[in-house]
Amino acid sequence: MITSEQIIEIGKFGKPHGINGEISAFIDEDVDIEAINRIVMDVDGIYVPFFIDSLRPKRTETVLIKIDEIDDERHAARLTNRIIYALKEDEVKAAPDHDDDGFYASDLIGYTIVHANGEPVGTITDIEDSTENALFVINRPDGQPAYIPIADELIDEINPEERYIVMTLPEGILDL
Repeated sequence: MITSEQIIEIGKFGKPHGINGEISAFIDEDVDIEAINRIVMDVDGIYVPFFIDSLRPKRTETVLIKIDEIDDERHAARLTNRIIYALKEDEVKAAPDHDDDGFYASDLIGYTIVHANGEPVGTITDIEDSTENALFVINRPDGQPAYIPIADELIDEINPEERYIVMTLPEGILDL
């Protein structure tokens, strides 16, 4: 029997993807999900292992997982919002990559966006990645939300010390 001391939380399931039993999963950035072949979930208070049939990247922080014996959207939907665990013995944590100077979109939550013309745009409160293109969810100074595509070509500067991002935004994008 698997106990809580033997597992580590590594992510959470999202929604089913397609009709063949795949489901999106939000995986912690320091987990090497491709290195494991099984996950663990709490089923009625008992930690149960499930074997991974296939795995493929979807976005920066999400993967599509196909679990053995789950072959349709209806069964995959039962996993929505469930916490995903791995056995500690599987050594799922990836070694830190100290050469990587890049950012994950989620690292930028709390940063202030400033338009290249100097006008403050707002603060990033969340990342919307359920669409084809990931978006910054912005709380504007007037309290209204805004959505800005996360695209390298729009980002001019990221200042991690002062937690702001300078972006060149197309005219009218904040009015959408």
